[in-house]
Amino acid sequence: MKLLFPSYVFFCGSDEDRYTALTTNRLFQVVDVADQLGLVSQLMTVEKGLLCKAGLDPYPCRPVGTRTRIISGPLMGIEGVVIERKNAKARMVLEVTILGQGAVMEIDADILEPIA
Repeated sequence: MKLLFPSYVFFCGSDEDRYTALTTNRLFQVVDVADQLGLVSQLMTVEKGLLCKAGLDPYPCRPVGTRTRIISGPLMGIEGVVIERKNAKARMVLEVTILGQGAVMEIDADILEPIA
């Protein structure tokens, strides 16, 4: 199993919980997240890909390309960015924008629809 976001720990908690975590001396830095719901949604997308054994691999930089949505199958509803198409397959990045990273998976191109 590959680590998708090495060196990152995610948790939900109060300001007091955050302070407690910082005082353990096991965290180097806390990343402030302006769009908490957006981050949770993106992490849930990556989690769904992991649970469906979609073969996710780390993708180290912010992707550029066509935003798409999966329209059928167990991953239906997941949104990402297509970075490559080859034959009937597409490589699609599931973004975690706060990290400037994501996870990439290969999927059948015919079950993708562009998002306007």
